[in-house]
Amino acid sequence: MNLHQLRVFYEVVKAKSFSAAAEKVHLTQPAVTWQVKNLEEYYELKFFERIGKKIMLTQEGKILFNFADQILNLSRQAEEALADLKGLSRGSLRIDSVFTFGDYYLSTLLEAFHKKYPQIAIQVHTGNTSQIIENTLLHKNDIAFVAYDPKNDKLKAREVISDLLVGIISPHHRFARRKSIAIKELNGEPLILREQGSSPRRILDEIFKKKAVSPVIIMESASTSAIKKMVESGIGMAILSRQVVKKELLTKSLKELPFSDAEIAYRFYFIYHKDKYFSRALKAFMDVAVELSRTPWHD
Repeated sequence: MNLHQLRVFYEVVKAKSFSAAAEKVHLTQPAVTWQVKNLEEYYELKFFERIGKKIMLTQEGKILFNFADQILNLSRQAEEALADLKGLSRGSLRIDSVFTFGDYYLSTLLEAFHKKYPQIAIQVHTGNTSQIIENTLLHKNDIAFVAYDPKNDKLKAREVISDLLVGIISPHHRFARRKSIAIKELNGEPLILREQGSSPRRILDEIFKKKAVSPVIIMESASTSAIKKMVESGIGMAILSRQVVKKELLTKSLKELPFSDAEIAYRFYFIYHKDKYFSRALKAFMDVAVELSRTPWHD
């Protein structure tokens, strides 16, 4: 099997476009088309269906893609193993992170790692926890940061930092004079929350169910910035990580409203596939993460 043709095919599938894949593999679009055509002719199978401007995988194409994903992942691990023989003067890491960790914690970790190992190339992707766990199971990253322990037999997890989820309101909100609020008082209260599938939402939904509370969710968003702006405008109350609103609390554009009957822990973990090859770059990165987890790196 021609590994170059397989990589071109793989990138076309990922990009869902011949032209976009051409940019990724540094070829012209006709050259990409020619590579895929040669692959189809060699196996006497069709891997793509072209419907107008869209391309779709055939059943044969889906089977080939699954193998291509595994083969290219093994190829990358082989490259990592060979790079290890040359020490930490080269290498790369693919890191996935949930939005909150990526926005408010990851930069500190990346800065510390880069100072020690400036030659290691890093690719960062952000998403919600459910997406990132799936990516980790499929070997689409080297290490990931999520907001709960997935407790999956195929994954290893370690807590790196913890925070609290707290009530956030506008200084002009009707609860602004309050020093705290009970979870049960959120029954019927207009709330602005993170989207379904995110860790904060999963944690809150479990608490609402346990406390038999049914708030009125008036908006859901993956953007904490959007949520903060909505709260500042007085539209409703939000429940966010304390670290996320640190600046707004200092400037008093937002007010924290702690919960009197619950302390809602928001923990972050790094996770990786148990079958993951531990390159020197990955081990060095994990060592830096563990070292930082023992210090107040988020202050």
